[in-house]
Amino acid sequence: MDTSIEDIILSKLEGHLQDAKEEALFAEWYAQAGHAERYQELQRLHAAIYAQGKSQKIELEKVWKNFKKANQPIRLQKQILRYAIAACIVCCMITIFYQKNPTKTPPSLLTWNTEKKQVTLTLSNGNQIPLDDSFKRFPTQEKGALIHYDTLNTLTYTYSGVSQELAHNTLIIPRGGEYKLTLSDGTVVWLNSESRLTYPVAFQGHTRELTLEGEAFFKVTTDTTKPFIVHTPQFDIRVTGTQFNIRAYPEENNSATLTEGRIQLEKDHRIYRLQSNQQAYLNGKEINITEVIPEDAISWRYGCFSFKRTPLEELMRELARWYDVEIFYQNPTCKNLHFTAWFRRNTPLPELIDILEKTKQIKLELKGKTLIIKKRQDT
Repeated sequence: MDTSIEDIILSKLEGHLQDAKEEALFAEWYAQAGHAERYQELQRLHAAIYAQGKSQKIELEKVWKNFKKANQPIRLQKQILRYAIAACIVCCMITIFYQKNPTKTPPSLLTWNTEKKQVTLTLSNGNQIPLDDSFKRFPTQEKGALIHYDTLNTLTYTYSGVSQELAHNTLIIPRGGEYKLTLSDGTVVWLNSESRLTYPVAFQGHTRELTLEGEAFFKVTTDTTKPFIVHTPQFDIRVTGTQFNIRAYPEENNSATLTEGRIQLEKDHRIYRLQSNQQAYLNGKEINITEVIPEDAISWRYGCFSFKRTPLEELMRELARWYDVEIFYQNPTCKNLHFTAWFRRNTPLPELIDILEKTKQIKLELKGKTLIIKKRQDT
């Protein structure tokens, strides 16, 4: 008997979909108008149940009825409905207050962390400039480019054609920060927390080359005569014009995720070619390529955290980078616990802690800038 699309979607949500025919059926369904948004909502609901643990039964029917009315989801079998009803509780914990109070603004990171570090620009002469309001009033001329910092926290380079000397700048993003940069060729780069990008103020020669440590999303201006090359500690990416994400933190296996067009990954004199919605990631010394949903693989660009059966150590490393805290494990075995969860990046840390504790697996305690993690039975 053929598997229904509802069964296929459920298997996809749970990460069990391996059959090539079912993958093709899911891809066909996902490509239809409106289905991507529906699936993403179901993902969030399904993921939230893992963060919630054992769900409460308060107003379950009311929550689910409101969700169906607002989203008009496809008809799913009862098992999915049970997931979605339970998971709605967690989603509502974050959003329902603002739905009932439309005049209020969702909380930002600054509501609890007021000591945000400053993004820093290092010029070719070594001078370091904090990118604050004072810099907005003084556009800087830097060997062939005019540097301007606008009110949208975007650094923009405009090629002046004055100098042919190759000069590099470095943009450093601290923990808890993110930033947007427009290069002299019009390429736009979004930089994630704790990242460093070194780039020419104006591209010279036959290539456009820069170096990344951390994470960044690139929207590269097309120029078939001048390849765009990103160097990372573990591999290089070569394109002529496309959109892709690179994750190159030193303590992690690096990855590249393509959202549009094609890219070429180069490592140890070997070439790997990626197409849209593919991710290449380093596994030991090997490069593996897999199909991904970009909204999951690079959720930070959509203002979210998305974790799927992620070890707690990896999850906490990501949260520590954004919330600028240190992690201390009272019981190191906690690191091996796995979690599936979805959060908005503007969720205040105390609220996020409360949600994670509802799994009944861990207890978290914030002391100053240190987040202490304990196993539930140790408390």
